[in-house]
Amino acid sequence: MIASELLRLRFSLVARIIGILVVAEAVFIGLLLVLLPSIIDGLIALNEVIPNATDADQLDPSQLAALSLDAPATQEVIIDLLGNSGTGSGLPAIAALLIGALTITTEHRRGSLTASALAEPRRAQLLLAKMTALALTVIAGVVVLVVIRGLLLTIGLAIHGAPLQLDTVALAGLWGKGALALVLYAAIGFAIGLLARSPVTVIIVLGAAIIVESVIRPITLLIVGTPNPALFLPFGLVPDISGTNPLAALTGSTVTTTGITPITAMLALAA
Repeated sequence: MIASELLRLRFSLVARIIGILVVAEAVFIGLLLVLLPSIIDGLIALNEVIPNATDADQLDPSQLAALSLDAPATQEVIIDLLGNSGTGSGLPAIAALLIGALTITTEHRRGSLTASALAEPRRAQLLLAKMTALALTVIAGVVVLVVIRGLLLTIGLAIHGAPLQLDTVALAGLWGKGALALVLYAAIGFAIGLLARSPVTVIIVLGAAIIVESVIRPITLLIVGTPNPALFLPFGLVPDISGTNPLAALTGSTVTTTGITPITAMLALAA
């Protein structure tokens, strides 16, 4: 049964399109971060030709050092599977939600879920097989992302002659947290899709939930501070799970999360 579900996902047009978008985003952001020091140098040099053309020369030495590939934080951002931007849910997490939701709602729309239920009347067994296939598909995507992001970091370190600042434990921790989080996001999407049934409905529900949560989080953080229940809402837990802050170099902040530890954020997501 799991093999048939894997085949269904393998030939799913939705899964392919989402996978291509995630890979494209990983390559684009990775290349941007790898080439960022050279881009900044070019913008600073542009100011010498055209006065005040950019604000790149306003960056102080500490900010430039934090943005270089010598900085462990920059290396963490490049290899982070969750695509943490420091502002909320990343594209890989949203993609996992959509894959989980749209695969089951597509079966509802086409009626194939009814055929599967007739072939396997034990619903718990059927849903477990579908969830297992979904988790394996997400893990396969994780392997692709690990290869892409690891290769981009390796290329960047070679170009800039910088050493790897992350040990094996740190790499395994980041990739392990990312893989588990993406599987959990896919499971959440699957559950919502199972309830919503319609692909259009589930996209509207997920989109509305992400937008509402992105508004509620900063407002409650400003008014109530930490901790508060809004910080445990699922779609904005990516920065807390990653435990890194890509914006720290520009803001001068050393705070990496909203105060929730990666383990607590992962447990909240699982719950």
